[in-house]
Amino acid sequence: MLRMQAAGLLIEDGKFELIDGEIIDMPSEDETHLGLRIRLNRFLARALPDEIAITPDGTLRLADKDWPEPDFYLFPASIRVSEARGSHLLLLIEISDSTLAHDMRRKAALYRKYGVREYWVIDVNAACVHVHRLDGKWPAGPVPLTTALTPSLIPGLSLTIANFLPD
Repeated sequence: MLRMQAAGLLIEDGKFELIDGEIIDMPSEDETHLGLRIRLNRFLARALPDEIAITPDGTLRLADKDWPEPDFYLFPASIRVSEARGSHLLLLIEISDSTLAHDMRRKAALYRKYGVREYWVIDVNAACVHVHRLDGKWPAGPVPLTTALTPSLIPGLSLTIANFLPD
């Protein structure tokens, strides 16, 4: 994919994912999606200790043929972002408005395959969060956006997604 970008075959600032070797053109995000990501990013950057790195809207290189672009992934800061793999991740978050089926099926299966231990899909249309934990039911079921959530691998962090929705 990097060679295709360098050769000008893919738009430089386009939104693409590589899943199982297939290049997937992702739709542009709407105002709610972007506003939620901005507010969550600000909160997480302030709330997380220096030992935890956050990558908002960045490529996650799980393997040569699997490069999804989650909205957030958190991992130990002692690891270089290019070395972060599924089992290193402390939390992975997708904000879903128009891509719910893709996020809940194909991407959930991909993340589980690579050992992602906790994956949240924020379903802005249904006003809930689908919490996936590798050590439990995948997914454990939707919880309302008004529920305080604590990632299992970041016990000092608690957030209520409804507090970050744009007006």
